[in-house]
Amino acid sequence: MVTKQFLIKIMFFSFLVMMANPAWAVQSHGGAEGLVAHEIGHVLFVVGMGYLLFRLYHLKMKGVGWLEFKIFLWLIIAWNFLTFSGHWINEFVAPEKFIKSGGKTIGFVVENFSDAYYFLTRLDHLLLVPALFFLLLALRKWRSQ
Repeated sequence: MVTKQFLIKIMFFSFLVMMANPAWAVQSHGGAEGLVAHEIGHVLFVVGMGYLLFRLYHLKMKGVGWLEFKIFLWLIIAWNFLTFSGHWINEFVAPEKFIKSGGKTIGFVVENFSDAYYFLTRLDHLLLVPALFFLLLALRKWRSQ
């Protein structure tokens, strides 16, 4: 049975969602300092996840959910390395490589290995989504214990 309070919460949440501004997937950080600060965040993230992974192996954590959590950590570390390198390569990609139509980028010209690697770094979600899936699997297994 749906209560009046529940309906009010749903309506309020729906209102907030409709009033939200767009959140773009890629946002510039303003100049070289912004990029460096962002990259420091990636380095700290890798160090933190690497330390956690080291501790899990050192403590020989086994059992329900731990394998999935370790896979999550490995994928997050790989995602960070891929994204970190992609941010730096982005600074050196010639603007002519991007195919634009109507003010939107619709394609990218790949002529050599570095172009292909840059394009691969733009597909970072192919590592991030499976990582989050493995985290979800680990959490679900831990919850069911």
